[in-house]
Amino acid sequence: MGISLQPFAHRLAAAAGRIAVAILPLSAALILITRLVPAPQDHSDPQSLVMRIAAGVAFSALTLGLIALLTRAADHEPMSAAGLTPIRSGWRLALWGAVLWTVPAAAAFALLALLGAPVSATVPAPELLQIVLLLLLAVLLGEALPEEAVFRGYLTKALGMVASGWWAIIIQAVMFTVFAGIMRQNWNITDLSLFLTMGIGFGYLRMLTGSVWLSIGFHTAFQTSSQLVLSHDAVSFAGDTGTAMLALGVVPFTLAGILVSTTRLPRFLSGRERAPL
Repeated sequence: MGISLQPFAHRLAAAAGRIAVAILPLSAALILITRLVPAPQDHSDPQSLVMRIAAGVAFSALTLGLIALLTRAADHEPMSAAGLTPIRSGWRLALWGAVLWTVPAAAAFALLALLGAPVSATVPAPELLQIVLLLLLAVLLGEALPEEAVFRGYLTKALGMVASGWWAIIIQAVMFTVFAGIMRQNWNITDLSLFLTMGIGFGYLRMLTGSVWLSIGFHTAFQTSSQLVLSHDAVSFAGDTGTAMLALGVVPFTLAGILVSTTRLPRFLSGRERAPL
């Protein structure tokens, strides 16, 4: 979506209105879901994870329904204009995004293990597998899909009315960071810098592919593993939180950014649909 020739004030008002309509109902729904599904004492409890998945299904359905209404009814454009390209090609982008995070993170944890800070399971393998699969679905449906669809999807499209390229990426990343701070009631500078980095990195993936699916895959892999290592008793890490975040965040984000910037995307993704930012 290119910048129109309308006066800037008109375009700014239109973009702000669309952003407000996209964010405010979803914020209210997220607050309601948080109240209905309180934080569990045991994050690895299967019943709690199933409740998170159910809440995620409802939240994702609301998010995608609202974006469809705004994109098709209000803007008279296809869903691909908001980065929601068809899943028949999007799944490959999502898988590649997960690989971009997983490979360097696994290498980083392997190096930490050699240095005396291994990651180890504290439960039997079948139980760990169940927890990982349930957690992955909870993160995908309750966090990665709705957050990427809104911020790297529709909001990035709406910002295209007043900004383009890196300006649109930075603005949506700042909005994503503020949104995370408000929802979490946590203004710790370290946490906020992580969300800002995520917003910029995922926004760049959106600009590169014209789709949110690559960032959905990366986001899902990152958050699933981060929560597993930092919050779940099913896994034990011998190092401290700062060291874990090096392997979970700094190393994979940096290497993935370098790889994508220098080599772009592999050939099996070359048939992707591309929508302008």
